[in-house]
Amino acid sequence: MKKYIFISIIIFYTSCTKVEDHSDNSSFFEGIQSDKITFIIDLSINENSTEDLDNFISEITQNVLDKEDFCLEYAYYLSEDKINVTLYEKYIDSKGALQHGQNFMESPYFERFFNLFSIEKFVVTGPASDEFKKFASDNEFEIEYQNLIHGFKRK
Repeated sequence: MKKYIFISIIIFYTSCTKVEDHSDNSSFFEGIQSDKITFIIDLSINENSTEDLDNFISEITQNVLDKEDFCLEYAYYLSEDKINVTLYEKYIDSKGALQHGQNFMESPYFERFFNLFSIEKFVVTGPASDEFKKFASDNEFEIEYQNLIHGFKRK
């Protein structure tokens, strides 16, 4: 009987141990669309600009952070030679991206932005709405639209 109890205890403890999960917690999202919209904007810094790069970026970034809770990410990346910048922006959806565009065009940052930068390439990834596309076209933004076809996301 003691032997039976001892074996039962061993089986109980070994069955309760945690098994390590070695999966990478990733999932494929082929054919699954997110509502998120991303802007990837390649900019060149204008040589004759009267704007201070660091001050301008600090001001406009703080403005977006304070006023646009629908903006998930907003970041400027400066090239090593300090003549090009990539602006990366991510919005919860096309409506948020449209609102950002409207806010930007009505803000004092609009003229200052184009005093400092020239757009070399503007890519929008994600399901941009027809309303967003019309707004961009009406305001003469030349945008390359790209939709998700395959990928994965780690959790």
